Amino acid sequence: MTRAVAAGLLAGLLTGVVAAAQTPSGNLERIESGRLLSAEGVGESYRIRLLPVDSFPSLPQPIAGWLRRRRCMIPQTFEAQEPENVIQGAFRAPASDDWAALCSVGGDTTLYVFFAGQYNTPIPLRSQVDTLWLGHEPGSAIYGSAWGISTRSAEDLRDSTGIRPEFLIDHDAIEDANLERSLTLRYFQADKWQILLSEDFR
Repeated sequence: MTRAVAAGLLAGLLTGVVAAAQTPSGNLERIESGRLLSAEGVGESYRIRLLPVDSFPSLPQPIAGWLRRRRCMIPQTFEAQEPENVIQGAFRAPASDDWAALCSVGGDTTLYVFFAGQYNTPIPLRSQVDTLWLGHEPGSAIYGSAWGISTRSAEDLRDSTGIRPEFLIDHDAIEDANLERSLTLRYFQADKWQILLSEDFR
């Protein structure tokens, strides 16, 4: 994959369409596509796949219902081989049953965190336009989403280098990544979200 082209592509959207495709389960997935103008004036094509909430049957019903009511679609990275960007972990405290999901609505995506017992009042951790982080596999001329989230376990965190020493690591973190370009570990401590680690791979 080349580096994500967000910095090189301006926010000048030339064309944009959303296509719907029928999935085997009868739910609709969507394709957000168009062209972006680069700093050199060259148009770059992008194609972002968006999955419906029903693609994630393990989601607790209160969370799934909340996402459906807001017409959320789950963006998939260009590397995705199976449904992704909905994760489970102990993000608030040890043994807590928490979830996080990317939710795309109207061309903007928000990272929501759902703490156990508060599934109907998620935390909007951050947002950005769907086309801000793009990348593609070698040999492909079409860009796709490069925003991926995953769970980083407490055990793995304790074994990692570069973690700021003032953190007491006893539960999981959210790995918030621009694929093969940058990585941020978001950790909940002292009643707020903090940056545990931030790395730039450029």
